[in-house]
Amino acid sequence: MILGVDGRVITWHIGSGLATYTNNLIHGIRKLQHMKCIYLFYPYSGKTEVFEMDNIPPSLLVGERRLDFWQNVYQTPWKTEYPVDIFHNTVNGIGLPATKGGCRIITMHDLIPYIMPETVDRAHLNYTLKYTPYILESVSHIITVSDYSKADIQRYFGIDDSIITVTHLAADPIYQPMDRARARSVIFNKYGIDTRYILYLGGFSLRKNIARLIKAFGKVRQESKEPVKLLILGEHSRSFGGLWKLTEELNLCDDVRFMNFVPTSDLPFFYNGAEVFVYPSLYEGFGLPPLEAMQCGTPVVTSNVSSIPEIVGNGCKLIDPYSIDQISEAIYTLLHDMALWQKFSTLGLQKAKEYSWDKTAEKTLSVYESCLSSH
Repeated sequence: MILGVDGRVITWHIGSGLATYTNNLIHGIRKLQHMKCIYLFYPYSGKTEVFEMDNIPPSLLVGERRLDFWQNVYQTPWKTEYPVDIFHNTVNGIGLPATKGGCRIITMHDLIPYIMPETVDRAHLNYTLKYTPYILESVSHIITVSDYSKADIQRYFGIDDSIITVTHLAADPIYQPMDRARARSVIFNKYGIDTRYILYLGGFSLRKNIARLIKAFGKVRQESKEPVKLLILGEHSRSFGGLWKLTEELNLCDDVRFMNFVPTSDLPFFYNGAEVFVYPSLYEGFGLPPLEAMQCGTPVVTSNVSSIPEIVGNGCKLIDPYSIDQISEAIYTLLHDMALWQKFSTLGLQKAKEYSWDKTAEKTLSVYESCLSSH
């Protein structure tokens, strides 16, 4: 079996959840040793380069995350005649090449443009709404990352059960419990953070609900006798200006730090050094950051909506993300109740063990084999 993988996301969208998924999936499938060859398709300068996985130039996978990623994905000059049995696009099918023959598989992570269109950039929204129906009609099989997303896809497009499969994701193995004092020492020496902190990591889309998190933190800060900061990690987007203005209005500039993009290698230290990880998202197809924090043994406060309860189970403190009071009360309680802190630390670790990239790869490989046998 010869597999071709869309490599744009791991070369143009470094550090994103999509890149994390694609990287871990490829490495998991390679470990299974069922593939004759795995090729990474990488288009640039009007042509497509095709690299066998053992011969990818190191320079290709090292670089900065491209802010114009989505614009570059829309129209890709694919080299379509390269012989593969399966071509897997992991970016919701966007820019899928019009190849003939073989099986075409996409991973559709979520339906954010349909569910929360107000949170999506206009160009991306227009492209997705126009082409998604055609993409879904043209593929051999659809992989999605949660039962919740599967239900959304079927509700909007009437996809039959026989051509859609759920493969849950997993936290990367780099996220493990470590000595919290050591983690905080690293964070202090590299980033100057010398107090207890609450952590958020993720995007800046409106659906991530950071404004309510900041307001909830303001209430926690007022009620807490000991100093505590809120660290917000993630690449700044257009919404940053409004969030900073809100921080100023609430007189929290000394207590809220926007850290911008942080290298993946430093994230285990941030997770382990945090008192609480908070992820009050309004909609997720899966949501990796809560699982990453859980795998580090850090208690998590997260939303009781969309796919999140399916993924985290009883391993987190679930809240209504629209309620500032619920968010603040959950954070405050975990900061001041050591028994509850330990309970959710233990439950989170136990739940995170249910997921692994090996399981994701095995289930994905089964999809490949089924598609080939029926093609």
